[in-house]
Amino acid sequence: MSVSARAASIVNYVGTKDKIQNKVKDLPEDLLVWQPGPGKWSINEIVGHLLDSNIVNSYRIRKIISEPITPIVTFAHEGWVSQQLFNKTTVEEMLTAYEALTAYNATLLRKLNEEQWQRYGLKGEEPISIAHIVDSFICNHVEKHMGQIDRNIEAYNREER
Repeated sequence: MSVSARAASIVNYVGTKDKIQNKVKDLPEDLLVWQPGPGKWSINEIVGHLLDSNIVNSYRIRKIISEPITPIVTFAHEGWVSQQLFNKTTVEEMLTAYEALTAYNATLLRKLNEEQWQRYGLKGEEPISIAHIVDSFICNHVEKHMGQIDRNIEAYNREER
């Protein structure tokens, strides 16, 4: 991966906080905690999940840097969301934590050399590089959930109150 592609990946990663913040800013509290159905996540729960994912991917990156070809850890995201009471946490608190973690990770990512950037862990038999974690497991994952937030907003606006 070229230095400019790495730099673009890091810029995209740092921008995920703004994408999330821009999507949820000015939304009323009742919309942030509203669930579109049984077992469906509220917007606060989606933001909490994205924060959890950032935490887990931070660990994955550090594990791969220090222990290449290590198994990629997984997490039971449904259980994490259901047990953390994200609807009793403000979206601002979660975004503050997300921003701090992202800034800290970006500092690390900028220091990596090409060999470190290409190190990988194993998801089953599949090699997963740090570049893949940043681009897919974080950035693309955030994009996917931006669509979920849009769907929540649309469903909320359709529902009679």
